Amino acid sequence: MKKLAPDYRGRELPDIFTCLDGTFVKDVETWEKKRRPEILQMLRDQEYGFIPNMDDVEITYRLADTRCDETFMAGQAVRRTVEIEAVRKGIHFSFHTVIFIPAEATEAKPAPCFLMIENRGLDNGDPCRHFMSPFWPAEMIVARGYATAVVFPQDIAPDYDEGFSTCFHKLFPELKGENRPDNAWGAIAAWSWGCSRIMDYFEKDPLIDNNHVCIVGHSRGGKTALLTMAQDQRFAMGLSSCAGNSGDALSRKSAGERIDQIVGRFPYWFCKNYRQYCHNEDALPFDQHMLIALSAPRLLYTTSRTFDNWADQKGQFDGAVAASGVWKLYGVEGLESDKWPKPEHPLQKGRQGYHIKTGFHNIDEYDWDKVMDFADAHGMKA
Repeated sequence: MKKLAPDYRGRELPDIFTCLDGTFVKDVETWEKKRRPEILQMLRDQEYGFIPNMDDVEITYRLADTRCDETFMAGQAVRRTVEIEAVRKGIHFSFHTVIFIPAEATEAKPAPCFLMIENRGLDNGDPCRHFMSPFWPAEMIVARGYATAVVFPQDIAPDYDEGFSTCFHKLFPELKGENRPDNAWGAIAAWSWGCSRIMDYFEKDPLIDNNHVCIVGHSRGGKTALLTMAQDQRFAMGLSSCAGNSGDALSRKSAGERIDQIVGRFPYWFCKNYRQYCHNEDALPFDQHMLIALSAPRLLYTTSRTFDNWADQKGQFDGAVAASGVWKLYGVEGLESDKWPKPEHPLQKGRQGYHIKTGFHNIDEYDWDKVMDFADAHGMKA
């Protein structure tokens, strides 16, 4: 019988450190070679789905535009627009990212970067800066010495149920309808794939410090950021805002959204296998604390809002607490406390950061300010 973590609201969590064959993880080597891969395999197979084999996909990058003048941020930033194209068997698909890099960045001292998954539309992520929003305060980020990039996930995979036939999905016409495996990718996995392709570009840009990139997302974007941290260890830091169910909130006995509700509204976010856990959370061989733990020992910051009951604020914090032991396995501090903090009292001493802010489901300048404080304190601008 597997060892179980302490009760969570009357239900027990699968233990992060007990492997499927009963082996108990006592060291980093066992975690990295055995337990971590099998957790990631479960999450892909049963929740988010597998991306198809990409060996026959050609990826190219085109710098469509680069500009630095008074038009953008009073000349304080270089703006780059990068087009990323994927081609498979004659089928073409492309998306883009826009990057603002502090003007003082050089090849000798490139800028660390926040990559924002912008799921709210152009007025919250305007690359021309005609609209400025606290959701993605690019000017504020650049002023703090960081580059920042934005990607619109709906350009990678649509945020509606269209039968997996457009954007990224169209590269694989043979995997539609009845031919689609039950563990095939959902939109969240496709969005995460796109973020990793942007990281590929960062490795080519001499003005971006690709060793210090933070992936950022809110709500469904927060789920995507957590999955990206789990799958792509090149990202040095993650910020997940109000990710909630199927993100950072525990699924067992959730006080907010449940699996049947999220799958009922957004079935295309996940693989088909995930549906078997509707009204059946106790059958999950994992819970979301395991997704959080796959970021260790890197930096991870999660946030909640006091009135965001649908995201289950306490379940978010409890998920972070339940994952914190993996950071300790590496000999570093995860969360500095297992006591839920008061609003506007961030936990930032460990390599897991967390705060809850007064308000509703959102990310704004307060969150960004505290997250950049955390990044500064933990060497993201080294």
